[in-house]
Amino acid sequence: MDFIPHDKKSIAEMLDVIGVSDIEQLFQDIPKDIKLKELKIPSGLSEPDLIENIKETAEKNRVFPHSFMGAGCYYHYIPSLVDFIINRSEFYTSYTPYQAEASQGFLQAIYEYQTIIAKLTGMDVANASMYDGSTALAEAIIMATIITRKNNVLVINELHPEYKEVIRTYCWGQNIQINFSNLETYEGEITSELGAVIFQSPNFFGELENIPEIVKKVRTNNPKCLIIQVMTDPTCLGVLKSPGTNEIDIFIAEGQSFGISPSFGGPGLGIFTTKQKYLRKIPGRLVGKTKELHGDKEGFILTLQAREQHIRREKASSNICTNQALCALSALIYLLSLGEVGLREVAKQNIQKALSIIPIRVRVFPGILFQ
Repeated sequence: MDFIPHDKKSIAEMLDVIGVSDIEQLFQDIPKDIKLKELKIPSGLSEPDLIENIKETAEKNRVFPHSFMGAGCYYHYIPSLVDFIINRSEFYTSYTPYQAEASQGFLQAIYEYQTIIAKLTGMDVANASMYDGSTALAEAIIMATIITRKNNVLVINELHPEYKEVIRTYCWGQNIQINFSNLETYEGEITSELGAVIFQSPNFFGELENIPEIVKKVRTNNPKCLIIQVMTDPTCLGVLKSPGTNEIDIFIAEGQSFGISPSFGGPGLGIFTTKQKYLRKIPGRLVGKTKELHGDKEGFILTLQAREQHIRREKASSNICTNQALCALSALIYLLSLGEVGLREVAKQNIQKALSIIPIRVRVFPGILFQ
């Protein structure tokens, strides 16, 4: 559809209806000292000149094939199949399925993503994706406090520092108290007033935590407290036991390593999984498969979404209003391309190459041994 700007008559009529004399009045609440006095926009270019200008500008970027800063997005091997499929025209506009049943292929893609993530993590339910790992963790904490009705959570310190900043922001708005502890002292802080314990494994320093021991200590001191595990690169699930086998209540991960380009820092993919009994508290959406009432044809439907987001926003338990459908599709194609054997091989190579470059002390505990 062509963009046709409003003419002066239409603009005047709209301004009259809302009771203002000119467009400037719409922005009267903005202080004058922060308004731009003049936009220094260059004159227009012809198409060939514009293409040449963009090329010259792009050449100023320095793209490094390797990064040793840590804790961020990385270049990973992406099978060519991933880009081939996600560049098909039907996936260009992957977005929120408001009129969901009108797009069966779209819903099937999300359903298959949920299925493969649930199998990989060993968890009962995976939602239709979140923005990234950090915001998924923030949503998980809010969900845990709603379930337990306790507004205090405990974070074991070796968590990604950027994740700490995000959860501080989210929890401040929800009046959730975050307490930070370490592996030596956290057990003494597990009280009856605690809603969740959050830990990362492998942690920010790449060490494996003793997950069975953490779970046992939490369950012993507060059986109603939820346990949230975080993982910033779930590739290691190719060799580690799944969180579902360790009785984790909510498992969160950043899925950027699953076939998603760094793209100058984003987007990421928030993987969010939980147990079946918490299904109705999960943020975002769940896609399901069903059959005709009088027949055998199968179809995909939007099984669950938090309607408060759209109708009673002040009652919303989550404000996630979209999903990372194209990123979720990339992750799905990536995992299907590699398969179980391929993902295990990638994980093994990561370990071998890391050990060959820098001597690393690896801690391995019972219950998290390599599969």
